[in-house]
Amino acid sequence: MVDLSSVAGEPYPALCLAVGGGIAVLLAAYGRREDSLLDELGTVVAFAIGIAAAVVCIAALMEDTVGGFSAAILAFLAACLFFRPLKCIPWALVFGLVAGAAAAIAASYALPSTVLGAEEWKILLLLFLVVGGLVWLVTRIIGGALSLTSTVLGWRISTLVLGLVALAEGISLLLLDSSLASIA
Repeated sequence: MVDLSSVAGEPYPALCLAVGGGIAVLLAAYGRREDSLLDELGTVVAFAIGIAAAVVCIAALMEDTVGGFSAAILAFLAACLFFRPLKCIPWALVFGLVAGAAAAIAASYALPSTVLGAEEWKILLLLFLVVGGLVWLVTRIIGGALSLTSTVLGWRISTLVLGLVALAEGISLLLLDSSLASIA
């Protein structure tokens, strides 16, 4: 069991409420803008603050260090900051950061203090950037391809054409017992 009592007391609940409330106001005032680095950064920060607020809320409730109203606001704020931007999280960035960090941490156990005359931290930083960048790029390309496919398939004209072709194919199979491809 993890001891959360260290984050249950002041100033953590108040800080989570103030910082989380400020982030929520900024996100609401700024709005969602496509292809905005500031929007992506705000979303990641909101997600992290949401997790922190949830942990602090649970700890404060367990230790009974805040009142019911403060705990309710903290819980609602945590949910809003965590769930609201969840769909907007730049997952390519998150996966890149996690993969780069995991590669650097794993390599830190295997590398000596110097590698080919370079200090270990430089090699680890390079490994983090290369692995993280590659994972980000691949994830971004896959996400873009899926988004394009979703857009094309969700377009009314393509849906209409696909529906008409499927209807004709179904009728052809039912009435003629053969595919449209074999008729032509």
